[in-house]
Amino acid sequence: MIGLSVLLAVLAALLGVTTPAAAGLRRLPSGDPGTPVRSGRQWWRRVAAAVAVAAALTLTVVLAGPRAAVYTATSLLVLATVAHLGRLRGRRRAAERGRLAVAEAATVLAANLRVGMVPAQALTKAAAGCPVLDEARATLAIGGDVPAVWRRQSAVEGRAGLRELARAWQVSGVSGASLTGTLEEVAAGLAADQSLRAVVGSELAAPRATGKLMAVLPVLGIGMGYLIGGDPLQWLVAGPAGWGCLLLGVGLACAGVLWIENLARRAAAQA
Repeated sequence: MIGLSVLLAVLAALLGVTTPAAAGLRRLPSGDPGTPVRSGRQWWRRVAAAVAVAAALTLTVVLAGPRAAVYTATSLLVLATVAHLGRLRGRRRAAERGRLAVAEAATVLAANLRVGMVPAQALTKAAAGCPVLDEARATLAIGGDVPAVWRRQSAVEGRAGLRELARAWQVSGVSGASLTGTLEEVAAGLAADQSLRAVVGSELAAPRATGKLMAVLPVLGIGMGYLIGGDPLQWLVAGPAGWGCLLLGVGLACAGVLWIENLARRAAAQA
């Protein structure tokens, strides 16, 4: 049973059963939190989480017996999977908001330049309606390096488009070339990328729905057992064989859901 505790602890660590703050995630100091970026301390946080889970399961075995430990381990697997999927969904939505904000900022900047504003004035006016440009505006006001700010912010998931703004701004500053045409092309490219991602997201909705369906397959299996005259729940809680099947079934269902989600994330990243 101690070996089971260690196994569940490792699974919990791999799933990242922690909140973004406890998982060693950091945010860029831009005033706008954006999407968390993983820091190098995350590995140690996961080890700590694994040790905590192992200790809790071992204590459960000692105080309440192996049956309670199996129930606890099963519950932890389900909760860890749900928490992990929820965190991924939150990051995906935050990244989508970031991409929309960057595309809007590029469009507004290009429009301001097109009506005859100089770059500094265009940036100041655009920042009033586009919070993603606030730090760049503040940096410009004190004579700082605007492209450097955008390159740093582009490390946040969903804001890679700021790197294109940085390149256009820097080239214009060095060569004296007009920003208007370049930013219009950048804005058009970001809008096209956003449209493509929307199509890919709609195509991936079906695989993600399949993953959710897999999560209820164990419940359907239990229902089918009752339909053919059996008593699967009683068998699952009666002895070690049932406990093992319960834990294995839930573990495989969780692994299937996470595997499908991982495939969908990779497909979206390649779009």
